Amino acid sequence: MPNYLLAEIKKRGNGEKTFKVFDSNNEIYSLPTDLDHPKAYDSNYKLEDDEWFHIPNFSTTNYCIDILTKPFISTEYNQISGTQLEKINYLIAHQQISNDTYFLFQKINTAQIVKKHWFEISDAPALETKTIVIVNDIADAIYSKNNDILYFKRLTSLTSIFNGISELYRVATQAETENFLNEDFINLEDDFSTENVGTANRKRIAMAVDTFKSFTIPEKKVIFDYIKDYCSDIPFDNTTKKFSVKDEEGLKHLLWGIEQRYYTTKVGGEKRVANSVSKVG
Repeated sequence: MPNYLLAEIKKRGNGEKTFKVFDSNNEIYSLPTDLDHPKAYDSNYKLEDDEWFHIPNFSTTNYCIDILTKPFISTEYNQISGTQLEKINYLIAHQQISNDTYFLFQKINTAQIVKKHWFEISDAPALETKTIVIVNDIADAIYSKNNDILYFKRLTSLTSIFNGISELYRVATQAETENFLNEDFINLEDDFSTENVGTANRKRIAMAVDTFKSFTIPEKKVIFDYIKDYCSDIPFDNTTKKFSVKDEEGLKHLLWGIEQRYYTTKVGGEKRVANSVSKVG
Protein backbone atom coordinates (compact mmCIF):
# COMPACT_ATOMS: atom_id res chain seq x y z
CA MET A 1 0.00 0.00 0.00
CA PRO A 2 1.46 3.41 -0.93
CA ASN A 3 2.11 6.19 1.55
CA TYR A 4 0.51 9.57 0.92
CA LEU A 5 1.66 13.11 1.59
CA LEU A 6 -1.06 15.74 1.92
CA ALA A 7 -0.81 19.47 2.47
CA GLU A 8 -3.12 21.82 4.34
CA ILE A 9 -2.92 25.29 2.79
CA LYS A 10 -3.60 28.68 4.31
CA LYS A 11 -6.93 29.90 2.98
CA ARG A 12 -9.58 32.25 4.27
CA GLY A 13 -13.20 31.21 4.41
CA ASN A 14 -14.69 27.93 3.31
CA GLY A 15 -13.51 25.77 0.45
CA GLU A 16 -10.98 23.04 -0.11
CA LYS A 17 -7.87 23.32 2.04
CA THR A 18 -6.39 19.81 2.04
CA PHE A 19 -4.65 18.57 -1.10
CA LYS A 20 -2.62 15.59 -2.20
CA VAL A 21 1.08 16.30 -2.82
CA PHE A 22 2.26 12.83 -3.90
CA ASP A 23 2.11 9.14 -3.08
CA SER A 24 5.14 6.93 -2.65
CA ASN A 25 6.04 3.35 -1.89
CA ASN A 26 8.89 4.71 0.21
CA GLU A 27 8.69 5.99 3.76
CA ILE A 28 7.98 9.75 3.89
CA TYR A 29 8.79 10.29 7.56
CA SER A 30 10.83 7.94 9.71
CA LEU A 31 9.02 6.56 12.73
CA PRO A 32 11.09 7.20 15.91
CA THR A 33 12.12 4.16 17.89
CA ASP A 34 11.69 5.90 21.26
CA LEU A 35 7.90 6.18 21.57
CA ASP A 36 7.51 3.34 24.08
CA HIS A 37 7.68 5.40 27.28
CA PRO A 38 6.17 8.82 26.51
CA LYS A 39 5.56 11.57 29.06
CA ALA A 40 2.24 13.16 29.90
CA TYR A 41 2.42 16.77 28.72
CA ASP A 42 3.80 19.14 31.34
CA SER A 43 4.89 22.64 30.30
CA ASN A 44 7.21 22.58 33.31
CA TYR A 45 9.18 19.61 31.94
CA LYS A 46 11.96 19.74 29.35
CA LEU A 47 12.17 16.56 27.28
CA GLU A 48 15.37 14.61 26.89
CA ASP A 49 16.43 13.92 23.30
CA ASP A 50 14.91 10.43 23.38
CA GLU A 51 11.60 11.43 25.00
CA TRP A 52 8.20 12.42 23.59
CA PHE A 53 5.06 13.85 25.12
CA HIS A 54 1.82 12.03 24.38
CA ILE A 55 -1.95 12.52 24.58
CA PRO A 56 -3.83 9.22 24.91
CA ASN A 57 -7.40 8.81 23.61
CA PHE A 58 -6.70 11.72 21.31
CA SER A 59 -9.78 11.16 19.13
CA THR A 60 -11.99 11.98 22.12
CA THR A 61 -10.42 15.40 22.71
CA ASN A 62 -11.90 18.65 21.48
CA TYR A 63 -8.82 19.40 19.35
CA CYS A 64 -8.83 16.21 17.29
CA ILE A 65 -9.33 16.90 13.56
CA ASP A 66 -11.62 15.09 11.11
CA ILE A 67 -8.92 13.38 9.06
CA LEU A 68 -7.97 11.29 12.10
CA THR A 69 -11.46 9.95 12.75
CA LYS A 70 -12.92 9.31 9.30
CA PRO A 71 -11.83 6.60 6.80
CA PHE A 72 -8.84 7.72 4.75
CA ILE A 73 -9.70 7.74 1.03
CA SER A 74 -6.88 9.18 -1.03
CA THR A 75 -9.10 9.91 -4.05
CA GLU A 76 -11.04 12.47 -2.01
CA TYR A 77 -8.10 14.86 -2.26
CA ASN A 78 -7.28 16.85 -5.39
CA GLN A 79 -3.70 17.32 -6.54
CA ILE A 80 -2.08 20.47 -5.19
CA SER A 81 -1.04 23.10 -7.72
CA GLY A 82 2.30 24.86 -7.97
CA THR A 83 0.88 28.17 -6.75
CA GLN A 84 -0.64 26.49 -3.71
CA LEU A 85 2.66 24.99 -2.60
CA GLU A 86 3.84 28.32 -1.25
CA LYS A 87 0.69 28.56 0.90
CA ILE A 88 1.26 25.33 2.83
CA ASN A 89 0.45 25.59 6.52
CA TYR A 90 1.37 22.01 7.42
CA LEU A 91 1.98 18.59 5.88
CA ILE A 92 0.17 15.35 6.71
CA ALA A 93 1.63 11.96 5.84
CA HIS A 94 -0.56 8.85 5.87
CA GLN A 95 1.70 5.85 6.36
CA GLN A 96 1.24 2.15 7.00
CA ILE A 97 3.99 0.95 9.33
CA SER A 98 3.95 -2.65 10.52
CA ASN A 99 0.34 -3.31 11.51
CA ASP A 100 -0.56 0.26 12.39
CA THR A 101 -1.73 3.32 10.50
CA TYR A 102 0.03 6.57 11.29
CA PHE A 103 -0.70 10.19 10.50
CA LEU A 104 2.43 12.32 10.76
CA PHE A 105 2.32 16.10 10.86
CA GLN A 106 4.93 18.74 10.05
CA LYS A 107 4.39 22.44 10.60
CA ILE A 108 5.71 24.45 7.64
CA ASN A 109 7.19 27.88 8.30
CA THR A 110 8.76 30.36 5.92
CA ALA A 111 12.25 28.95 6.53
CA GLN A 112 11.13 25.60 5.10
CA ILE A 113 9.96 27.02 1.78
CA VAL A 114 13.13 28.14 0.05
CA LYS A 115 14.20 29.22 -3.41
CA LYS A 116 17.55 27.70 -4.37
CA HIS A 117 20.02 27.76 -7.25
CA TRP A 118 21.25 24.23 -7.83
CA PHE A 119 22.61 21.78 -10.36
CA GLU A 120 22.42 18.02 -10.50
CA ILE A 121 25.53 15.92 -10.12
CA SER A 122 25.55 14.27 -13.54
CA ASP A 123 27.43 14.11 -16.82
CA ALA A 124 25.66 17.26 -18.01
CA PRO A 125 25.12 19.60 -15.03
CA ALA A 126 23.12 22.76 -15.62
CA LEU A 127 22.19 25.57 -13.24
CA GLU A 128 18.51 25.58 -12.28
CA THR A 129 16.35 27.57 -9.89
CA LYS A 130 13.53 25.99 -7.93
CA THR A 131 11.38 26.70 -4.92
CA ILE A 132 11.45 23.70 -2.63
CA VAL A 133 9.61 22.60 0.50
CA ILE A 134 11.85 20.96 3.09
CA VAL A 135 10.47 17.73 4.54
CA ASN A 136 12.05 16.83 7.87
CA ASP A 137 13.24 13.32 8.69
CA ILE A 138 11.05 13.21 11.81
CA ALA A 139 7.59 14.74 11.99
CA ASP A 140 6.50 17.30 14.58
CA ALA A 141 3.59 15.11 15.68
CA ILE A 142 2.77 11.44 15.19
CA TYR A 143 -0.70 9.94 15.57
CA SER A 144 -1.10 6.19 16.00
CA LYS A 145 -4.51 5.17 14.71
CA ASN A 146 -4.51 1.77 16.42
CA ASN A 147 -3.51 3.14 19.81
CA ASP A 148 -5.32 6.49 19.50
CA ILE A 149 -2.26 8.35 20.79
CA LEU A 150 -0.74 11.63 19.62
CA TYR A 151 3.01 11.98 20.21
CA PHE A 152 4.82 15.31 19.98
CA LYS A 153 7.92 17.21 21.08
CA ARG A 154 6.86 20.89 21.11
CA LEU A 155 3.31 22.04 21.69
CA THR A 156 4.01 25.31 19.87
CA SER A 157 4.42 23.37 16.61
CA LEU A 158 0.86 22.06 16.88
CA THR A 159 -1.25 25.10 17.71
CA SER A 160 -2.08 25.87 14.07
CA ILE A 161 -2.82 22.20 13.32
CA PHE A 162 -5.06 21.22 16.24
CA ASN A 163 -7.34 24.06 17.22
CA GLY A 164 -7.55 24.56 20.97
CA ILE A 165 -4.57 22.38 21.88
CA SER A 166 -2.80 25.43 23.29
CA GLU A 167 -5.04 25.07 26.35
CA LEU A 168 -2.59 22.40 27.49
CA TYR A 169 -0.23 25.18 28.49
CA ARG A 170 -2.14 27.78 30.37
CA VAL A 171 -1.08 31.42 30.33
CA ALA A 172 -2.18 33.56 33.24
CA THR A 173 -4.94 35.99 32.37
CA GLN A 174 -4.55 39.72 32.80
CA ALA A 175 -6.55 39.54 36.02
CA GLU A 176 -4.49 36.61 37.38
CA THR A 177 -1.26 38.43 36.56
CA GLU A 178 -2.45 41.61 38.27
CA ASN A 179 -3.66 39.69 41.31
CA PHE A 180 -0.34 37.87 41.64
CA LEU A 181 1.72 41.06 41.38
CA ASN A 182 -0.55 42.59 44.02
CA GLU A 183 0.18 39.79 46.51
CA ASP A 184 1.23 41.23 49.89
CA PHE A 185 4.71 39.66 49.67
CA ILE A 186 5.61 41.51 46.42
CA ASN A 187 6.74 45.11 46.08
CA LEU A 188 6.94 46.42 42.50
CA GLU A 189 9.72 48.90 41.69
CA ASP A 190 10.93 50.97 38.71
CA ASP A 191 7.38 51.20 37.30
CA PHE A 192 7.28 47.44 36.69
CA SER A 193 3.68 46.37 36.12
CA THR A 194 1.43 43.77 34.51
CA GLU A 195 2.10 45.31 31.11
CA ASN A 196 5.78 44.35 31.40
CA VAL A 197 5.07 40.65 32.00
CA GLY A 198 5.76 38.52 28.93
CA THR A 199 4.27 35.18 27.85
CA ALA A 200 6.98 33.04 29.50
CA ASN A 201 6.41 34.58 32.92
CA ARG A 202 2.63 34.48 32.47
CA LYS A 203 2.92 30.71 32.01
CA ARG A 204 5.01 30.54 35.18
CA ILE A 205 2.45 32.68 37.03
CA ALA A 206 -0.36 30.34 35.96
CA MET A 207 1.49 27.44 37.57
CA ALA A 208 2.74 29.41 40.57
CA VAL A 209 -0.77 30.66 41.45
CA ASP A 210 -2.04 27.10 41.77
CA THR A 211 1.04 26.05 43.73
CA PHE A 212 0.91 29.04 46.08
CA LYS A 213 -2.78 28.49 46.86
CA SER A 214 -1.97 24.99 48.11
CA PHE A 215 0.51 26.27 50.74
CA THR A 216 -0.45 26.71 54.38
CA ILE A 217 0.74 29.84 56.21
CA PRO A 218 3.71 27.99 57.78
CA GLU A 219 4.59 26.54 54.37
CA LYS A 220 4.57 30.01 52.84
CA LYS A 221 7.08 31.15 55.45
CA VAL A 222 9.30 28.18 54.57
CA ILE A 223 9.06 29.07 50.87
CA PHE A 224 9.94 32.71 51.54
CA ASP A 225 13.02 31.64 53.53
CA TYR A 226 13.91 29.25 50.70
CA ILE A 227 13.68 32.06 48.13
CA LYS A 228 15.79 34.40 50.29
CA ASP A 229 18.42 31.68 50.61
CA TYR A 230 18.70 30.99 46.91
CA CYS A 231 17.77 34.34 45.34
CA SER A 232 20.01 36.88 47.00
CA ASP A 233 19.59 39.13 43.95
CA ILE A 234 15.92 39.67 44.84
CA PRO A 235 15.87 42.25 47.65
CA PHE A 236 13.75 41.32 50.69
CA ASP A 237 12.57 43.89 53.23
CA ASN A 238 12.42 42.28 56.67
CA THR A 239 10.14 45.05 57.94
CA THR A 240 7.45 44.85 55.25
CA LYS A 241 8.12 41.15 54.48
CA LYS A 242 8.13 41.91 50.76
CA PHE A 243 10.30 40.86 47.84
CA SER A 244 11.19 43.71 45.47
CA VAL A 245 10.51 42.96 41.80
CA LYS A 246 11.67 45.47 39.21
CA ASP A 247 12.01 43.45 36.01
CA GLU A 248 11.17 40.19 34.21
CA GLU A 249 14.34 38.48 35.39
CA GLY A 250 13.59 39.10 39.05
CA LEU A 251 10.01 37.93 38.58
CA LYS A 252 11.23 34.75 36.89
CA HIS A 253 13.50 33.88 39.81
CA LEU A 254 10.74 34.59 42.32
CA LEU A 255 8.40 32.25 40.41
CA TRP A 256 11.09 29.56 40.21
CA GLY A 257 11.42 29.90 43.97
CA ILE A 258 7.70 29.31 44.52
CA GLU A 259 7.99 26.20 42.35
CA GLN A 260 11.06 25.12 44.41
CA ARG A 261 13.31 24.73 41.41
CA TYR A 262 16.48 25.58 43.30
CA TYR A 263 18.60 22.90 44.92
CA THR A 264 22.06 22.25 46.33
CA THR A 265 24.20 19.37 45.13
CA LYS A 266 25.03 16.73 47.74
CA VAL A 267 28.63 16.59 46.53
CA GLY A 268 30.29 19.97 46.30
CA GLY A 269 27.41 21.96 47.81
CA GLU A 270 26.83 23.84 44.54
CA LYS A 271 23.61 25.81 44.27
CA ARG A 272 21.72 25.17 41.03
CA VAL A 273 18.37 25.76 39.36
CA ALA A 274 16.45 23.00 37.56
CA ASN A 275 15.66 23.88 33.95
CA SER A 276 12.68 21.52 34.09
CA VAL A 277 11.07 19.38 36.74
CA SER A 278 9.26 16.05 36.79
CA LYS A 279 7.85 14.15 39.75
CA VAL A 280 9.50 10.83 40.58
CA GLY A 281 8.17 7.94 42.58
